[in-house]
Amino acid sequence: MSEALQQQSAAAAPILTAEEVSKRFVKTLDLAGRIAQRLGADIREETVHAVDGVSLAIAPGEVLGLVGESGCGKSTFGRMVAGILPPSAGSLTFDGRPIWQDGKPVSRETALAVQMIFQDPFASLDPRMRVLDIIGEAPKVHGMIEPKEMDDYVADVMLRVGLDADFRRRYPHQFSGGQRQRIGIARALAVKPRFLVCDEAIAALDVSIQAQVINLFMDLREDLDLTYLFISHDLSVVEHISDRIVIMYLGRVVEVAPTGELFEQPNHPYTQALLAEVPRIDLRKRAYTPVKGEIPSPLDPPSGCHFHPRCPFATERCARERPALKEIAPGRLSACHLNDG
Repeated sequence: MSEALQQQSAAAAPILTAEEVSKRFVKTLDLAGRIAQRLGADIREETVHAVDGVSLAIAPGEVLGLVGESGCGKSTFGRMVAGILPPSAGSLTFDGRPIWQDGKPVSRETALAVQMIFQDPFASLDPRMRVLDIIGEAPKVHGMIEPKEMDDYVADVMLRVGLDADFRRRYPHQFSGGQRQRIGIARALAVKPRFLVCDEAIAALDVSIQAQVINLFMDLREDLDLTYLFISHDLSVVEHISDRIVIMYLGRVVEVAPTGELFEQPNHPYTQALLAEVPRIDLRKRAYTPVKGEIPSPLDPPSGCHFHPRCPFATERCARERPALKEIAPGRLSACHLNDG
């Protein structure tokens, strides 16, 4: 086990562990491309390095916030945890058991224990299915309930997430955006999971509805003893829901810290840049600017530290050598050469 992973999991036996997990997507050449390549054209397969050697551990009952710009690989990582996408390298374990083996999910129990709530409630629900079937299909198929019990079971699950059970025979288009997201949450809860991957689960909702859904997540955490991987690009949201925060940049973890400590004293230059642009009342007269530069393409990531082309403190070493994710304080990890000085 890596040093970084040992530091993260030292406090309690983790429910979920990722060690050096990577995901690459390869676009192979079609027939025309292969012919052109043989004729001397400068054409090659394209490889997207979506996730690059991520190691982390999540304790039972914890809410871990995973934050980064669009394209940093956080959603891809969440799908690997949820058993949707197999990793290209590395290992993922849930409760001490591997999630993947030879590119296939290992067990039905683990697949049911880890559920995912998706960003877009308009796209993640089948418009041709009634809510009764959307929520009740999985527990019925997996033998968790008898067919005759499905109606009452779905009604109970809907009430738990704040939906009127009398509407269970309606279709998704007959609900508002916030209600549809609650349907997605109910679908995940219906198989009695222990771990939820929330992928930008409130990003598509109005601000007032976001607060209601966040409160629902917190209530469910207490009532059902759930653990969360909460994926978001919005630090202000993650601040209110997470116990710890992981910052990702271009497929790599660059900082891990308890929420309060990260906001009070960010270590990595990328984290500092992100937090500098979080709107605050006491800084309302300040002119905000985005992080300088654009995130590089995962097709051709920079050498060394991926952040060095945008970092105001970058040195020649940053362009040459990848910084290790290591402990900088109790419970805090960072991947920056500035910590070696």
